[in-house]
Amino acid sequence: MQLTGAQIIIECLKEQRTETLFGYPGGTVLSVYDALFERGKGIRHILTTHEQGAAHAADGYARVTGKTGVCLVTSGPGATNLVTGIATAYMDSSPIVAITINVPVGSLGRDSFQEIDIAGITMPVTKHNFIVKDVTQLASVMRRAFCVAASGRPGPVLVDIARDVTENVCDFEPLATDIGTKGSFTRQRDKNPWTLQPGFKAVMGKIATAVLHAKKPVIISGGGCIRSGASESLTEFAQEFNIPVVDTMMGKGAIRGSSTLSLGMGGEYGTAAAVRAMKECDLMLAVGCRFSDRLTGEQCEFMGDCKIVHIDIDKAELNKNVRADISLQSDADVFFREILPLIKKRAAGRLPDYEKWAKSLREPDAWSCVDRETGSEKTSALSPSDIEGGLADRVPLTGDLVAKVVGDAAGSEAIFVTEVGECQISAVNKISYERSGSLVTSGGLGTMGFGLGAAIGAKAGCPDRTVINFAGDGSFRMNMAEIMTAVTNKLPVIEVIFDNGVLGMVHTMQKERFSGHCIATELDDSFDYCKLAESLGAVAVGCSDVGELRKAIGKAVKDKDKVHVLVCRLGITEN
Repeated sequence: MQLTGAQIIIECLKEQRTETLFGYPGGTVLSVYDALFERGKGIRHILTTHEQGAAHAADGYARVTGKTGVCLVTSGPGATNLVTGIATAYMDSSPIVAITINVPVGSLGRDSFQEIDIAGITMPVTKHNFIVKDVTQLASVMRRAFCVAASGRPGPVLVDIARDVTENVCDFEPLATDIGTKGSFTRQRDKNPWTLQPGFKAVMGKIATAVLHAKKPVIISGGGCIRSGASESLTEFAQEFNIPVVDTMMGKGAIRGSSTLSLGMGGEYGTAAAVRAMKECDLMLAVGCRFSDRLTGEQCEFMGDCKIVHIDIDKAELNKNVRADISLQSDADVFFREILPLIKKRAAGRLPDYEKWAKSLREPDAWSCVDRETGSEKTSALSPSDIEGGLADRVPLTGDLVAKVVGDAAGSEAIFVTEVGECQISAVNKISYERSGSLVTSGGLGTMGFGLGAAIGAKAGCPDRTVINFAGDGSFRMNMAEIMTAVTNKLPVIEVIFDNGVLGMVHTMQKERFSGHCIATELDDSFDYCKLAESLGAVAVGCSDVGELRKAIGKAVKDKDKVHVLVCRLGITEN
């Protein structure tokens, strides 16, 4: 059949079973929006307040649904406003297809109005990008874009299309076969090729031997365990031998946080038990992680005399940051499913049991709060389990308490999203993630302003689940207009603001590293965030203690129809 390029774009989205499209219109993209109006039945378009919000929403949608997220914008500034969102998705291996419509072919390279070389700009932060100047190539490029985004190590793909390509006409042949779950990056990969690699069995044998000879092994569970859907196989493997598990920020939820084998997050902002395990282990089995500096320290301070085994789907990550004794390119789920029976076979009935080692690492979690008179941190007599009923209602809020109270009220089925900073660290460490994919955060790029857009995308993808975004007041100032997006599109997310009047983590760094000189990190705290949120159509509540927060979050979780903003007043001394 004969279709315009714009119509072909919509038909290709339908082929890929795209249900939600995040975008913002402009002059060059209007033909595509017209085709969406005429032929886009089954595709919900969500108009964000800013193009960056569209990219973050597509990213959040992808992370919680297992499908490829899609965003659509116009040329020039519309395209460049996507860059931070694309880079965020790239660093965290999240599959999105970003479609930009550029100026006509004849205007390219002439510094035309709203022309930009968006493919050149995004080349370092995409898995691949395409420039389409011929309408006859459009359908194949669109299909390839979705395949590249979802295959192997997932990531963002950019498709930049000249405006006249969207207006030109050519023959279009729909895909002859049902694509099934194509576009779902956790299900569509053919996993057999990993086991067919030359040397795969030999390396697996070395790993099995290393596990059998270890006395203090530890598993490092990275984001690859989430992306590959390895939660079940990882848990089975760890439980079979009682091997403790340290997770990275991106790997939270791959093993249940309540598991006796879960030590929490490792690295710079991790738990004492996790850091100790990394320092004292004699075998480190790192799966689906890239050994970032937040995990290892800038000079890899964690490294002792342990043997390091590194498994990752991306060959480029092997031996990049840390030199491994044994390295293997493999999907995380494939690895765990293949290694377990191999170890059992080699053990000949004498299976190792590391329960004594795992038990020695478990420590009660220290709970701290701030003395509001002196501004110093002190250990509280209250543990998280003590905060029940009205017992601790008058306890002033700290970031850790906010995360704990909200996490308990929301339950294990909730999706928790974070901005970046102290709110992120509290949310990561003080909530027990019982389900893979229940944490959505910017781990690699560390993007302030990511969370609210990502929460909107998560809610669009999982409308029946509670979605909560933890935001510092600095991050909220960057993206507060997206509250309108949530309200307008009836996406009842819950925004929890850590209101302490400072850019918390950076403010702390200034105090520690620059003799207490604080400049440009203390915010004007005269703004009423509740009134701002109410003016944008949300229900807003201010909270100063545990009781007020517990009441507010309880109401917000029960209210399935409205956007709620909870402003938690922590005070500038909160650290």
